[in-house]
Amino acid sequence: MKERLTSVMREFYHDGIPAGIVPRDVEYAEKLRASTVVKGMRRTGKTFVTYERMSRLVSEGIPLGRIIHVNFDDERLSHLTLDDLHLIGEIHAELQPEFADDKVWYFLDEIQNVKGWESYARRLVDSPKVQLCLTGSSSKMLSEEMATQMRGRSLPIEVFPLSFSEFLRFNGVFSKVPRSGFTAREKGLLRKAMADYMEKGGFPDVQDVSDGMRASMLQEYVDAVLYRDIIERHSVASFQSLKYTLEYLFHNYARKTSTRSISGVLKNLSVPANRESVADYLDWFRDAYLAYPVPVFSDSLAVKRVNPDKYYLIDSGLIHAMCVKNDAERGWMLENIVYMALRRNGGRVSYVVNRDGTEVDFHVHDAVSHEERLVQVSYAMADEKTFQREMKALKLAREATGISDCMIVTWDDEDESDGVRIVPAWKWLLLF
Repeated sequence: MKERLTSVMREFYHDGIPAGIVPRDVEYAEKLRASTVVKGMRRTGKTFVTYERMSRLVSEGIPLGRIIHVNFDDERLSHLTLDDLHLIGEIHAELQPEFADDKVWYFLDEIQNVKGWESYARRLVDSPKVQLCLTGSSSKMLSEEMATQMRGRSLPIEVFPLSFSEFLRFNGVFSKVPRSGFTAREKGLLRKAMADYMEKGGFPDVQDVSDGMRASMLQEYVDAVLYRDIIERHSVASFQSLKYTLEYLFHNYARKTSTRSISGVLKNLSVPANRESVADYLDWFRDAYLAYPVPVFSDSLAVKRVNPDKYYLIDSGLIHAMCVKNDAERGWMLENIVYMALRRNGGRVSYVVNRDGTEVDFHVHDAVSHEERLVQVSYAMADEKTFQREMKALKLAREATGISDCMIVTWDDEDESDGVRIVPAWKWLLLF
């Protein structure tokens, strides 16, 4: 194993840090005697966030030889054990002897693939000559393990597929994304880019490939999550029921979903599943950053028990790749995009059920400022009945909660009525 690990580490020093890295809107945090933990679904760009940090270190005068990078998803390291991890420092000293006694930056990708990695990470963090960065594709495993081993000595960073602003830069639509005073040309470019964003999604590696290739790649991403992040780590009672549960989410995202409804569908398909197993599957999808539950807005456990969660998926391109979508689903797709923008911002998100049964898509509580807002999503507001319906639901929620910051995000309508801002999605995503 030492020979394989040496080969992987030698390749990093030979190839260097990849050039042409597009900066992400991710705040990288670093602190002595603490580990930076970069988490997110596979292929969202976690490694390139660490490459960006490496590039800054080199630009600040840190030699590449004082940086260690190991990707544990490399098939050559598939049988690496905890004992083998301790070879990393030894191999670094052999490859870069002039820096053996200097402070070293460790960047370890998909570290959760190695059983027992926590104790090794803790030892590195305890060293004053090590600055540690870990990446992983499981929120629950890394969070629980960090809480146990690091005792608060970790700095978590979440990486998602490209935001709309990142999408514009990544695809060269704008080198500097406009935020206000949009010209007619800029509006046209932004509308076109918004349509592309909804279709392609934000996974970086699929941006410049054909539609067919993009669908194939995204389907493989989902398979990797199922096999590498779920099946290899959990006791799955039935792979068929696991896969059908995921298919159910892809066909019913942005809608209320319960373990009862899913298990009922599976039983009708003669697939073995009980509510407890389905609940596990939903938890595992969440832990792998594939699907996100949104609860009803309430302090009452009884109300939350009666109202099931809504589920949103990590990326619109992934939704297109996994199932055929028609124009009737544009509203749900837009709602999914709006949710992911709110999720990236780190706020606490729930949906509101009014006293008359109408709903507001999102109640948002800002984790830092503690400010609250209500966000409704409607693809088009031109129809009078639609306008009145959406406004009524939002006004009822505003009266019940006392929240004055209210808006409706649409595809392209823009207006203001009775203190409610109506904003096109392309503009809202840039200003939010």
